[in-house]
Amino acid sequence: MPNEPFNLMSLQEAMDLLGVSRATIDRWRKDKRLPYLKIGKEVWIDRIQLELWVRGGMRNPVPAEKEKVAAGSAGFPLPSKEASSFQTEIETEITVGYQSGAALLWSALIVKSRGWFEQELRLAEPSRRYRVSWKHADSGMELVEELIAGRVQIASVGDYPIAASMELGRLLPRFQPAMLAFDGKCAGGTGISLVARKEEGIRYGDQLTSSSAISTVIRSSASRRLQAVLDRGRKEAVQVLGSRRMADCLAALLEGRVGAAMLWEPYLTWAQTLGAGMTVAADDCGGDYLTGIMADEAWARTHESVTVSYLKAHIRAHELIRRDPLAAASIIRDASGIPLEVILPVLASIRWDASVYSRDLLTLSRLGEDDSGLKLRSSSLSAGPAFQASYLQEAAAALKLPSLPDMAIPHDWTDDRLY
Repeated sequence: MPNEPFNLMSLQEAMDLLGVSRATIDRWRKDKRLPYLKIGKEVWIDRIQLELWVRGGMRNPVPAEKEKVAAGSAGFPLPSKEASSFQTEIETEITVGYQSGAALLWSALIVKSRGWFEQELRLAEPSRRYRVSWKHADSGMELVEELIAGRVQIASVGDYPIAASMELGRLLPRFQPAMLAFDGKCAGGTGISLVARKEEGIRYGDQLTSSSAISTVIRSSASRRLQAVLDRGRKEAVQVLGSRRMADCLAALLEGRVGAAMLWEPYLTWAQTLGAGMTVAADDCGGDYLTGIMADEAWARTHESVTVSYLKAHIRAHELIRRDPLAAASIIRDASGIPLEVILPVLASIRWDASVYSRDLLTLSRLGEDDSGLKLRSSSLSAGPAFQASYLQEAAAALKLPSLPDMAIPHDWTDDRLY
């Protein structure tokens, strides 16, 4: 081969050697100075330079803020053995935001309970010390605020917070939201529904009146869908009581303080199990109900192995739910206090798939204006800024799963392969 004397390999050969996707190679060339040579339209990589680059990336340098501590008392560097010992003692804290009261985000409870994130971190970087903290929230927008403030690095949120974060990223230059993977998904008309007390006699959305208030969680996927129902031809103003917790919305319905409530799972199934009311038939006002994993792109880019480690644990949680729903349900019951008889049917009704389909991006792009007045522009929800494919690709490859494409899967949901 004519390139052998020059010790060059093609991009495809480099991808095969490193076990990464084309999107990852391109990002490394741009962000991490992967050495390459361009001849005409072809890109080549020198084997020796690649090896040096990889070995350099394996080093674990002492962070800048610790450099003074790592030096001797007179400012001289410590001996290499002592510096290396100090280096391994540095602890990096990572905070993961989750919601136990949102069924489509229950995979985080399994990751937390099984310690899979910590396990994957040890496999990825055995010489580094990580401390994983977990931040519980009642709604996704709380976690978006924590992401912006830098107090949470990885967060599980619903589709409205995903879409809202994209718009906030457009308004806040230092916040670069990245959608890393999807979590639970429900087909249009399921996963979130309006439940009315039987005494109200309401069977259709257009029968809602001002005589009874409706409860839901403010600035959430549920409130956005409720607004869509109310906007469709209502003749009178309907009082909406906003709450911070979905459990409070169910309690208000059970106690008769409201005539109806827009509930997401598991509270939707829980209300029906308790006989609290009847599901109100309404036109599909929100499309599919989606949830996913978010991070700040700048953080994810500089903590690539951490990001991929979490997604590996995330995919493993999905696999457990599909393979052994009873074991998964037991973990969720212990973590949330929700009865097993509610959890099991809910788990079966959800599609557990981290993959991104064009159908999913279309659902996000259709999100409109919510009760807070925040306009979600479709331009903020394109495949580029909204979905960073390479992290999920690397996680799937590390778990020896079939490869994922660089972009959203260009067809409807399929059951051929789930992640």
